[in-house]
Amino acid sequence: MRIAIAGFGTESSTFSMHSMLAEHFSVHRGDELLGLYDLDAWVGGAATDIEWIPVMRAHGGAGGPMDPAAFEAFSDEIVDGIAAAGELDGVYFDLHGAAHVADRDRAEEQLLGRIRAAVGPDTVISLSMDTHGNFSRELAELVDLAVCFRHAPHIDAWAIRERAVQKLVEVLLDGRRPLKAWVRVPVLLPGERTSTLVEPAKSVFEKLLPAIEHYGVVDASLWVGFAWADEPRNGAAVMVTGYDEAAIVACAEELARAYWDARFGFVVVSDHSGPWSEALDFALAGHPTPVFISDSGDNVTAGSAGDITYTLEQTFARPDVLASGLTILFAGITDGDSVRAAEAAGVGATLTRGIGAIVDARYGAPVERDWRVDQLVMGINEGEGVVGAVLVDGNVHAMVQLGRSYFMDPKVIGGMTGRRLTNHAYIPATGYDVVVVKNGYLFPGQADEAGSWFMAITPGGTDLDFDRLQFERVWRPIYPLDTAFEADLTPAVLPVIG
Repeated sequence: MRIAIAGFGTESSTFSMHSMLAEHFSVHRGDELLGLYDLDAWVGGAATDIEWIPVMRAHGGAGGPMDPAAFEAFSDEIVDGIAAAGELDGVYFDLHGAAHVADRDRAEEQLLGRIRAAVGPDTVISLSMDTHGNFSRELAELVDLAVCFRHAPHIDAWAIRERAVQKLVEVLLDGRRPLKAWVRVPVLLPGERTSTLVEPAKSVFEKLLPAIEHYGVVDASLWVGFAWADEPRNGAAVMVTGYDEAAIVACAEELARAYWDARFGFVVVSDHSGPWSEALDFALAGHPTPVFISDSGDNVTAGSAGDITYTLEQTFARPDVLASGLTILFAGITDGDSVRAAEAAGVGATLTRGIGAIVDARYGAPVERDWRVDQLVMGINEGEGVVGAVLVDGNVHAMVQLGRSYFMDPKVIGGMTGRRLTNHAYIPATGYDVVVVKNGYLFPGQADEAGSWFMAITPGGTDLDFDRLQFERVWRPIYPLDTAFEADLTPAVLPVIG
């Protein structure tokens, strides 16, 4: 049994000013690629009969639209590598599902179409995907199996990759191609409204495993889709695979109906949310510290630029906050030039310069102050050197950093994802009354550090206020952009490949 391993992933906000370039991706090939997955352990005794063939995996986190040349280069290498592998029984493809290439739709469908053409109809293709990927009908028709994460935050990311490989091997050993029932659910919601830590997403996603068992199907998944891209395919979807047509149709319709019926209950997952002015009022109100405030419109984990200065500007415009004595850390402002300037000046020096708004100055200019260099932040990987700097003016501390990465203890990142982030600046939140982070819902580690939490609805490439975003191309009607319509949740039974 010969199985190729490949992957591609990024999450692209079409409302972001950031551009995803080849340099923003981590690329793995050969034994290094195989080392990402514990393949033999995942499939147990069947591994003795499997030849794993590594091709290439390029994953880049979240950003703005992707550079077309970079996407073509990655695609060509993946497709050429799969074609060069010769006859294959299966392909496991590690896909995110929310990439948008600048001036092009359906990038991932095009890539999977090329892979299907390269391997032919007899090779079984299995996908693992992010919950926030878009699982279009076209994509469903190109593959045999697909499973997406069932938790947000994605604490099950590697367990789902394991499941995708296991299901692929099970189908190959069985010798039959499963039937597929797919249904589009016309709902487009962000992760900040669909976290599985709270209701109704918790109950909706908890239905998946019992439904698989009840209907006796091979697998079932529910995709939320990616909310910050204005592309026709974006939205929610369900796919169920199995060998009994009536069972997969009934299962798909039940899961789709559960998500659709819960749509009005999906609200911002934080107990406290509102505009930035209310976030500052919350911080002044004596809630347990450190108060973590999400600058959700500049969420780097969903594609925003990471250098929007709106919240920093607005804070300096509040005399009551500045006079309160609260020590505030603005974490994770992407500004490499300011990092290097601070490094050159040294700790204790004063820098008179504007910080931030390098890429996205739509909502605020660089914040110019007489900044004192309080500390330099070293990278977490050997040989990285200085990757960040904490600059201080009064009780406001701003941590500028080289890379677009979220503020999280690196030990937690490693334990949760197995990843080692480069240019990742982190300092403990100890001693700060308020910590402003450039993400949406809090991740493990952040939630552990936070005494209390406020989700600030701020402008940017990942704005949670959809009325401020210009959706022109998504497939309408779709909730919450439209509300007065009923969805057709009739599953489509897709043709078996081969």
